[in-house]
Amino acid sequence: MLSSDRETIWPAVARLTATAVRTGARRAARDIVIPTVRAAVVELPGFAQRAPIRFLSYLLVGLSFLFMAFPGIDIAVSGLFAAPGGGFPLSDDPLLVAIRDFNRLVPKLLLPGLAAVLLLHAFRPAASWLLRPHQALYAVAVYAVGGGIVVHFLKNFVGRARPEDIVVFGGTELYTVAWQLSEACMRNCSFSSGEAASAIAMLTLAVIAPGPWRGGFLAVLVPVGLVFSLNRIAFGSHFLSDVVVSWLLVAIVAVALHRAIFARAEAIDRAVIGAGQPLANRVLYRLRGLAGTDRPGSTLPPQ
Repeated sequence: MLSSDRETIWPAVARLTATAVRTGARRAARDIVIPTVRAAVVELPGFAQRAPIRFLSYLLVGLSFLFMAFPGIDIAVSGLFAAPGGGFPLSDDPLLVAIRDFNRLVPKLLLPGLAAVLLLHAFRPAASWLLRPHQALYAVAVYAVGGGIVVHFLKNFVGRARPEDIVVFGGTELYTVAWQLSEACMRNCSFSSGEAASAIAMLTLAVIAPGPWRGGFLAVLVPVGLVFSLNRIAFGSHFLSDVVVSWLLVAIVAVALHRAIFARAEAIDRAVIGAGQPLANRVLYRLRGLAGTDRPGSTLPPQ
């Protein structure tokens, strides 16, 4: 075959191949990709409702992969709040500092209050105006498991440096992606965010609120939770991935605990209500004895 034939044939073959590839790609997009994406979008709300834990788990894996594959997302979002020479000026803003402090105060007020509800039910079984014991127990469990165990375990195990501490923003440590084990931080590290976990755990108040009030609780708590969480990014204390992973982890814990606790609501209520009365009766009996007001021959009250 002459060289001139090659010069004529091979470009034509290349053009035909490129045309076939483009045509095949268009057909694949038209016949496979677009219908699949459309069906997924249409089915997504139903799937989330039917299998919320699976849906949230898939979302956690997918978004974690996104943050790991494209680390520039974390850097770009944190960079919005960083000063050109390094540091995060908003961390000294009085309003944002007050928001951070209030976010930290909420669990310190809420959890003792919920514990008091359980104690009141145990010692005063006629307190029907309170939250039911299983509702109070649910909120406490979400805070304890989601924020206290899951998130704080990751904070000390993964060892990710905070944005304010990495070289890009004027620190000395190297940036590491979400879920990557590191020795840059030994305690109370960046991944994942405890404040974001606490902010999402706060939404359990909407779950345990009376039905007519739930919409109002959500309308208030969702924006407040977002502000609490994103405030930590503005401070340079957490990356976006720290916040998103905390949201999803606590959401998974909240759904799982809701299933476990609300399915046994009546049994939990029976176990808690009045459970402290025998102890109270014993204490009162002993106090009467010490005060000399017990009658001779009296016995301990029935247990």
